[in-house]
Amino acid sequence: MQHQSARPLSRRAFLSSALAGISFALAGCSGGGSGAPAQALPERPTVYEEDAPDELTVLMVGDVLVHTGVWQSGERADGTRNYDHLFAQVADDVAAADVAIVGQETILGGTALGLSGYPAFNSPQEIGDAEVAAGFDVALCGSNHALDKGMTGIEAALAYWRSAHPEVLVTGIADSQEAFDALPLVEREGHRIAILNYTYGTNGIPLPQPWAVRQLDEAQIVADIAAVRDAGAEAIVACPHWGVEYAAAPSDDQRRWARVLADAGTDVIIGGHPHVVQPFEVIESSEGRAVPVFWSVGNFTSTQPRKDTMVGAMAQVSLLFDGGCEVTSCTLTPLVTHRAAGTAFTTYRLADYTEELAAANQIRGMSGCGDFSFQWCVDFCAERLGDAFDASTGQLVWEA
Repeated sequence: MQHQSARPLSRRAFLSSALAGISFALAGCSGGGSGAPAQALPERPTVYEEDAPDELTVLMVGDVLVHTGVWQSGERADGTRNYDHLFAQVADDVAAADVAIVGQETILGGTALGLSGYPAFNSPQEIGDAEVAAGFDVALCGSNHALDKGMTGIEAALAYWRSAHPEVLVTGIADSQEAFDALPLVEREGHRIAILNYTYGTNGIPLPQPWAVRQLDEAQIVADIAAVRDAGAEAIVACPHWGVEYAAAPSDDQRRWARVLADAGTDVIIGGHPHVVQPFEVIESSEGRAVPVFWSVGNFTSTQPRKDTMVGAMAQVSLLFDGGCEVTSCTLTPLVTHRAAGTAFTTYRLADYTEELAAANQIRGMSGCGDFSFQWCVDFCAERLGDAFDASTGQLVWEA
């Protein structure tokens, strides 16, 4: 594909040849219960370049919440759709990361199921095309909206990803027990990184199958982490869909699940769902490890009628591999959703936003949002993120 040829193969390949076509049983998975012995695991791959880098970067942006206004922004006069504009302002950052993750909150069921916005979303599959063109390697689909179109929506979305972009790791949803049991591993320069995605629930919609959507469950988390470690994962990034919508700080429930994830062996936690940015924090696991937590990176794109939902974030994590894995630094870069007509609808880094752009942001037309401005965004980030946020650079940086 054109996207693949634009960058080295190792940037896009998400599993090594040793993993191709193999699914691994997750010991103790809910819904498994077959009692079958675990399949033999492949030998650890060797580092195939003597000068392979020992430091890799992981990037994640928040929820792609495809309201009607978002998908209408990419409609063309000839009836086609394109959404490259949504990601254009951050594409350089995405492409530069070794592993780039997007929170695809709404199901990409495509036009055959009828496009729809809130409250039961179904989004155009061209959104996924734009995510891949921007450089994303992993799509997180485990969210409270995963079952908005039932099992049919999950099947349609997975069929799209497998046929159009088989190189992308899609996690959080499954259309079979086999798909549920497949380990969510990416490989870069001989190092395996696990990306674990869970959701707190599915808006009260019962699971059509126990494996349809991966949910927060302590036994499941412990089993998943043990399985990916056994398969050679040197780093584990957990991406839970959790928390209370619009809450300024993490809930007690988020803190409880963060403790479960940290104690089970997660190296870094990057959360979504509250639709707003929440603080960055470093917690300590039961064995004394420092575990960075981005409690919520908010929305990447949406048309929610609130000022605070226009400010999301990009999480960036540096991983040092030296006989193990260490998180050496984390950066939280605030982003601003610029609501506008057509292809002017996009998301900027806060550092690149201006008062002129803010004055034209359609959020200003929403009730109670008339004072939205660039300075309001800066002040909001300073209040929400605390003293560690540097307004001059538009970032929060933590170093181990």
